[in-house]
Amino acid sequence: MKNTSCLILALSCIGTINLLAASTRIDAKTWRTVQTYDVRALGSNLKSHTRELVAVKFNFRGKDIHHLKPNWYESSIWQPDPQGKKGFSNIRVMIAKKDLSAFKSITTDAASSVEITVYGRVLWDSENNFTFVQLLGRNVVVDPPGTATVSW
Repeated sequence: MKNTSCLILALSCIGTINLLAASTRIDAKTWRTVQTYDVRALGSNLKSHTRELVAVKFNFRGKDIHHLKPNWYESSIWQPDPQGKKGFSNIRVMIAKKDLSAFKSITTDAASSVEITVYGRVLWDSENNFTFVQLLGRNVVVDPPGTATVSW
């Protein structure tokens, strides 16, 4: 019985450490400035939001995932155009290698009507000359002082 209790305690600690290692903490002052956009609105002026932390609503991810840098993958997130003029709108995203399996779990079905929200920082890659959203995660927990923890 004593060994079982120690094992449960050890596994709980390991699970907590894994959760904390796979999450990003955002201070309360920064978290209060986060604005939510849909793909169409953010994509039309993405560069003007460089270095901002944003929440982005979309419906599915792109099927293509490219390994651009040693620890980073590039893909896209998509949303149907509500006016039906363009069909779909998308923005380019970068995903950390450690978060790739969580990103791949998001549907690629263009017919999906489920709205998904991800959190990330808009950045500019001067080397490759493009703006993208560096994804931090899908889940947010805000503690009483207002500090947010974003994870997959």
